[in-house]
Amino acid sequence: MAEPRLPRRPSLRHLVLAALVAYWVRFPSYVATFVDDASDVKTPEVQGSSAELYMESLLANPAAARRQLCGNFTKRSNIAVVYMCFERMEMVHKALPSIFLSNGIHNFDVFISQDGISPSIFDDEVFSIPSNMPYVYIRHPVNLCTGLHMHFVKAFAFDIMGYDILLIVEEDNVLHPQALQLLSRMADLSVNESNVGVVSLLDVDMSPLLDASRFSAGIIPVRSATGHLWVFGLHRAKYEAIREMMNAYYEAIKGHEYRLKHLPPLRHRIELLMKTYGFPMDSPFSQDRFFLNSLSNANFTKRYQTLFRFFQPIGSYGLHFRYNNSHFVKMFGQHMYNGAIDPNAAFDVTKDPRDIRAIQDSVRQRLNDLFQRYRKRSPTESLVNETICSILEGRLHGHAMARNIRGGSKTRKTLSYHA
Repeated sequence: MAEPRLPRRPSLRHLVLAALVAYWVRFPSYVATFVDDASDVKTPEVQGSSAELYMESLLANPAAARRQLCGNFTKRSNIAVVYMCFERMEMVHKALPSIFLSNGIHNFDVFISQDGISPSIFDDEVFSIPSNMPYVYIRHPVNLCTGLHMHFVKAFAFDIMGYDILLIVEEDNVLHPQALQLLSRMADLSVNESNVGVVSLLDVDMSPLLDASRFSAGIIPVRSATGHLWVFGLHRAKYEAIREMMNAYYEAIKGHEYRLKHLPPLRHRIELLMKTYGFPMDSPFSQDRFFLNSLSNANFTKRYQTLFRFFQPIGSYGLHFRYNNSHFVKMFGQHMYNGAIDPNAAFDVTKDPRDIRAIQDSVRQRLNDLFQRYRKRSPTESLVNETICSILEGRLHGHAMARNIRGGSKTRKTLSYHA
C-alpha cells in the first residue's frame, strides 16, 4: 500500500490570496455599496493586491462575493444592466444619466462597475443620481483593464448574481430612452434562435435609407463579428454554452499585462487557446473577439442587431486613439433614432419575405431620390444592390453615404460606406 501523502505546504501566493479574501469579505461595504446617494462610497487601500488575486477572491466564492459587492441589495429583476466605466469623466457624466432616464428602468437591476485606480465618478459634486433610483456602485480596488473587467461583468451577472439576461453599456454611449427595453426583448427573442448568440444595438447610422415607420423596431441576424460591441446583451442560455471558453481566456490573461496582449508571453498563451478551440489564427487577441469566436464555436454564428441606432456614441478618444470631434462625427455620425417604438413588437425582418422586399424598395427609392436631387441622375444598379446587401448585413454607414451624395462630389467606392 502506498504511503499516505503529507499535505502540501501552502505557497506564499496562496497565503496572500487567503489573507486578501479574508480582508475583502470582512469589509464588503468599502469595496462596493448598494446606494441611493453614492457620493459617500469609499475604496480601501489594498496594499500589495493584484488584479489576479482580487478576481480569484471573487470567483472562488460566489456567495461571499455577492455579499461583498452588493451588501444588503435585493434582486428585483431577472435582468442586470451593467454600466462599465473607468476614467473618462466628461463622457460618464453625459452617458450615465441616460440609463436612469430609460423607460421602465425600475424593471431592471442597475450596476455601475468602475475599474480601479481612477477617481470615483462621484468625486465631482455636481454629478448625482436621483435618490429614488436604486443601484449598486462597484468601484474595484485594483485596475482590471478591459480583459478582466469584461470577464468580471459576465461572471458577476450570471455566476455570482444569477441573472437570466445581462445588458452591458460601455461608458461612452448615450442611450435612447427605450434602448434597454428593446435590447432585453432582443435577448428574449434570441433564446429560440439556434444560431444567434449576442444581441446588440447598431453602431452606425443606416436611417437615411430605411422606412422608420415600418422598421424602427426591426432587427436582423448579422455575422457575429459585425460592428462594435458598445451596447449589447446576452442571455444566460448562450453564456452557459461558452462559459468554459470564457474561463479559459480568463486563466490565460490573468496575471499578465493585458495591454501587451499582442506581445509574448501573453500573445503565445492566447494563440495556444485559439488553436485549441479552432479559432481563426488571424483573429485579434482581444477579449471581445475571443468572446465572439467562442459564440461561433458554439454554433452561435449570428448576432441580433437593430436596424436603427438607439444610442449616440460620444467616445472620440480612448486609451489607444484620439480623434478630433468633427472626424469622429464623420466616422460614426452623431444621431440616434429620435422616435418612440413598442419594444415588445421587435421583429426579425428576415422571417417574412415581404419585409425584405419592403427594405429593398425603400433603399432603392430613397437612394434614387438622393441621386436625382443632388446628382441629377439615377444611381447605378450595382450601387443599389450593394447598398441593399450592406444594410441587410448591418454594415452600411448610411449617414456618410447620404452626406457624400448631397455634397456633390464624385461618388466614392461603395466600400467606403461599409463598416
